[in-house]
Amino acid sequence: MTASRVWLWLMLGVVLVPMIATLVVATSVSFIAGPYTGGFTLDWMGLGFRLLSPTLLHSATVGVAVAVINLVVGGPLAWWSSRSSSFTARAVGYLATVPLAVPGIAISVALIGTYAELRPSGLLLLIGHVVFTLPFTLAALVPVLASDRLDECEQVALSLGASRVRQVLTITIPWCLVAIVQAAAMSYALSYGEFNISFFVNAPANPTAPFALFDAYQTRRLELASAMSVWFIVSLLPVFAVLVALRARMHERSLS
Repeated sequence: MTASRVWLWLMLGVVLVPMIATLVVATSVSFIAGPYTGGFTLDWMGLGFRLLSPTLLHSATVGVAVAVINLVVGGPLAWWSSRSSSFTARAVGYLATVPLAVPGIAISVALIGTYAELRPSGLLLLIGHVVFTLPFTLAALVPVLASDRLDECEQVALSLGASRVRQVLTITIPWCLVAIVQAAAMSYALSYGEFNISFFVNAPANPTAPFALFDAYQTRRLELASAMSVWFIVSLLPVFAVLVALRARMHERSLS
């Protein structure tokens, strides 16, 4: 067995063992005396879903909005940053990545201090998540848009009389489609699971799923909190499946 395969199985163990343990706790009648000593039950799972589902919907709505905004704002910004050699383009690209080095608490305090009036409407939460996720969108799009081969294809289309709009729709977007979907999925997943900014910026009356989980582990039984954690993980599985499929697609493209 190669070292890479050993490392893969080790990482799978690190990820899967806590998930299995959480599922065991969530399906135990009472975990205080040990797993399944009081029997097996799905009652905690049912109650956990009823309690968590409204916050899952809220987080999903915010995540979709964040993904869309990231593509609308980050797409042109990534194109400009990858094609322009001006100082302004480089400076804007660097500034867009600054949130990666700033703690979420600091971003939250700055947003609340500057735009406190936007907090009750939920708009401040959306802005905070966009600020947090935009650097990852740029990281996914800039290398693809900077491809010399893509630039050659665009120049050929331009020489054949294709308009800029047609060039973008028929060449640029199809070429970057994998990166676009990857950027959207990553933005959604990061927003969906983001806690620090949500904890400080979001209005308490309409909590996100990560905050609901935090509250459950603080105030509710361990079995119920674990059941809510299981539902949270299950809700993210489709996004993880998309990211894995995209990674396989990118690997196939690199080999071709």
